[in-house]
Amino acid sequence: MAKVTGLNVRLYVEGYDLSGDANAISGMGYSNDLLDVTTLDVSARKRLVGIVDGEIGVEAWFDNAAGKQHAVWTSNSGKLPTADQDVLIPMGSSVGDAAVGLVSKEGTYSVTNSLGSALAASATFTANGSAPEFGIMLTSFTDSITASTSGTSVDNSASSSSGGSWYYQITALSAVGGNARWVLNVQHSTNDSSWTDVSSATVTASDGIGAARTEFTGTVNRYLRQRVVLDASSGSITYAIMSNRI
Repeated sequence: MAKVTGLNVRLYVEGYDLSGDANAISGMGYSNDLLDVTTLDVSARKRLVGIVDGEIGVEAWFDNAAGKQHAVWTSNSGKLPTADQDVLIPMGSSVGDAAVGLVSKEGTYSVTNSLGSALAASATFTANGSAPEFGIMLTSFTDSITASTSGTSVDNSASSSSGGSWYYQITALSAVGGNARWVLNVQHSTNDSSWTDVSSATVTASDGIGAARTEFTGTVNRYLRQRVVLDASSGSITYAIMSNRI
């Protein structure tokens, strides 16, 4: 792996691309509670790993246009959203680059101003049910397609046996005729040639933009890719997918 700059980073929240508003990401990671179980017969502390937690902090320039950071971070209601907020942060522009996914509750939102400066905003997203997960992108930022398409494969060098999770963000969606839906698949392969689904999700035109996290279990073969299938006469979709092995 090589060192990378922060120039190729994106921010997706609940299907909204907020990359054009965000200017910094802080505190992107997780923590373990360490439970002290030191006993009388040792000379150094012993600890067990307890509850896992995590948080992502985002700094942005205030933008009150439709679908931008202020509307998303206040749920268009002037208050913090109460529903889960799925966050995906690709840290590179290529398939296989690192990324972070998080199912969270938005904990804080604030707007600040200093003389002679643009209005700034910040928000924190705190883990809800699972810690931030570091994985790999199966798309290049977002992919935009109008027909069934298979993505570029990623070689993970070896298989794994404990399942994992995947995140998707859909920033634009349409489908007409047939079942008027798209089927998003994460697939694996032992030889980079024959592919089977690890996990799938179906989204309809009426669903609109959105995001989700899904877990999968069992063996995950060496190679991974995404495949998105149009089950309609015509349509288009812009989406991002990240996968994480356990």
